[in-house]
Amino acid sequence: MISYQTGMKLESETPEGIWFDYQNHILLFFIKDAVWTEEEIKRAQKSDITLSFVQKGIVDAFLLEIYDCLETSDIPFCVKEAEDDFLRSLNDQEDYAYRVILVDGDNVIRAMRAGAFRHSEKLKEALRKRADEQYDGDAFDREYEKLAAEYEPFELEPFALFTEKCS
Repeated sequence: MISYQTGMKLESETPEGIWFDYQNHILLFFIKDAVWTEEEIKRAQKSDITLSFVQKGIVDAFLLEIYDCLETSDIPFCVKEAEDDFLRSLNDQEDYAYRVILVDGDNVIRAMRAGAFRHSEKLKEALRKRADEQYDGDAFDREYEKLAAEYEPFELEPFALFTEKCS
């Protein structure tokens, strides 16, 4: 298990963008940008965070917004492609926590925000149902592309099964 800390350099190089990972009941949301200003870092550490989970058709996605720092961004998620430890967590009683991690162009963590995830059981229930459905990876990719072409991420908010507001 990796213990992420501000100032830590990530081992694997990643392109700019946003992605999801999971570790020991912690939902990890990484956001990589070439440069983070000091103002953006302060906002990431103090501003309101909105985290939603959307199911639209066969596509699941998290929506993440950091007030005055990051516009609403979508992070597609397919439970059928999840690691075994995440799949096992869907059937336990332990709640999730979350971390929002800002990574710079040098792959260094510039800021991190942690919190409790209050809708763990709703997420687990939705993903357990999704895990029982038929799955076609190519169809998922096509549907996500169509969804992304039709909607801006903030326009997906009405389809959220739940929204977490974190101050």
